[in-house]
Amino acid sequence: MKLSKFGLPKKVIVCKKCVMTNQKPHSLNETKNKTNSKKKGMEFNKDDICAACRYSFVKEKKINWKNRELILKNFLKKYRKNDGSYDCIVPGSGGKDSMYAAYILKKKFGMNPLTVTFSPIQYTEIGWQNMRSWIDKGGFDNILFSPNGKIVKILAREAFKNLLHPMQPFKFGIKNFAAKEALKHNIKLIFYGEPYSEYGSDSSKKVLKADYPKEWYVNNSKEIYLGGKKLNYYYKKYKIKKKELLPFLDLDTFISHSKTNFKLSDIDKIKVQFLGWYLKWDPQEIYYNAVKHCGFRPDSERVNGTYGRYSGIDDKFEWIHFYCQYLKFGLARVRFEAAQEIRNGHITRSEGLALCKKFENEFPKRYFKDCMDFMGINEKEGLKIMDKFRPPHLWKKSANGWKKIQ
Repeated sequence: MKLSKFGLPKKVIVCKKCVMTNQKPHSLNETKNKTNSKKKGMEFNKDDICAACRYSFVKEKKINWKNRELILKNFLKKYRKNDGSYDCIVPGSGGKDSMYAAYILKKKFGMNPLTVTFSPIQYTEIGWQNMRSWIDKGGFDNILFSPNGKIVKILAREAFKNLLHPMQPFKFGIKNFAAKEALKHNIKLIFYGEPYSEYGSDSSKKVLKADYPKEWYVNNSKEIYLGGKKLNYYYKKYKIKKKELLPFLDLDTFISHSKTNFKLSDIDKIKVQFLGWYLKWDPQEIYYNAVKHCGFRPDSERVNGTYGRYSGIDDKFEWIHFYCQYLKFGLARVRFEAAQEIRNGHITRSEGLALCKKFENEFPKRYFKDCMDFMGINEKEGLKIMDKFRPPHLWKKSANGWKKIQ
């Protein structure tokens, strides 16, 4: 198979069941920008049906959800504490998924979750309101960690320029924050929401064990990268100390530089679970639950690049994050949301295709200037940087501007 920029197939295939394409990488948190990468896009079978749709069929027809719930009940008995102390961690920022997970574990299964939050880069107004509702109306204890703002600006800017992925360091921070707090508070169980299989990745080997992939942080030479640059780059150019980067680095590095008695073997004692492996995951139903029990509120206006108002609304950077994915992979926010709603039976494929046609090229105008100002990049320069990452098999430039050709 001929591969293009970012190691994706040159021929674009659209799933015959949903609207997802084979341009979706296995991981959207790639550390390097190399055109000769051996990565491939989302797995499609010979009938041009994506892995996420094949899992959706399994979810609807093959899984005994009553049995899965019974497995969950028995599993939680091993971790439930009756002395008032925390027995699990639910990471999140006050979005519908984390609200639902924390609520169900507490109210239905009698757990006492500690919620933890690695602060968004720039909270939206509605995002902060939902965060407070999660704690106040939902009734949960929460640890909110806000990393050094100067460091965040530098990392976001470098990741934007080098990878067109300004949220990459933030995503790394989120990935490890829950485990770091679990170590500090001696909590052995972490619960996330939907499993990877909802989006076409294999969760079967990951759901019952800790999963912090080192390949997100290192290249083949085992040197640590962040925002597309080696750590020495930040030490020399910005005079940043390694301890200032620890919130964004992997668990091994965190433990080796911590002034504690943590050991690498302590990580293996932490169980990382996905609630969506045990309970049937439906984003729309989860939204209604979060509204009813935790006071979740949708955005006041439609989100740029899609038709919805309730997914990924806590961070201003989500707006340009999804637009950057559209430029690099031809996958706008609307395509992710429509694909998921098709799989869950809420819209038809023809309706999904129509929504993609209507919204996928929409510019993230609402927060674009705010994000550029935060990173110290003027808007004109930001647009030039974005254009550099358009792969030629997806985009063609003419006198009238850029046009998507596949």
